[in-house]
Amino acid sequence: MSDIDRDMLDQINLARSTARQCGAQLFPAAPPLVWNCTLAQVALDHSRDMGDHNFFSHTGSDGLSPSQRVTNAGYLWRATGENIAAGPDTVSEVMKGWLLSPGHCANIMKNTYTEVGAARYRNDRSDYRVYWTQEFATPR
Repeated sequence: MSDIDRDMLDQINLARSTARQCGAQLFPAAPPLVWNCTLAQVALDHSRDMGDHNFFSHTGSDGLSPSQRVTNAGYLWRATGENIAAGPDTVSEVMKGWLLSPGHCANIMKNTYTEVGAARYRNDRSDYRVYWTQEFATPR
């Protein structure tokens, strides 16, 4: 794991360590997530796709959904979810934005997820320059 990976995992697990209001929904504290390298690669591939093709969407330039990307990577899952962001430069900035957004916050707090992988990709020729993806999952 890189320093940015460790920072991301630490901040996710810090957020999960206490109860949190995500919009109208209250989430109890959740167990820490474990880093998964396959999910991290899926996240990097999607962030790179968004940056290199200058778009921002959960649907990839190949038309695949997040769960299809995770499946295609060989990860056998029971549950999966994805957060994306564009623009923030640091883990702290992107996590702050996700935790203020009810749907993104809910993904971070769901106790049904046990593993996570995340990635940051920069392309200075794209509109947002920095793209982030978090992949959450629970294996079968």
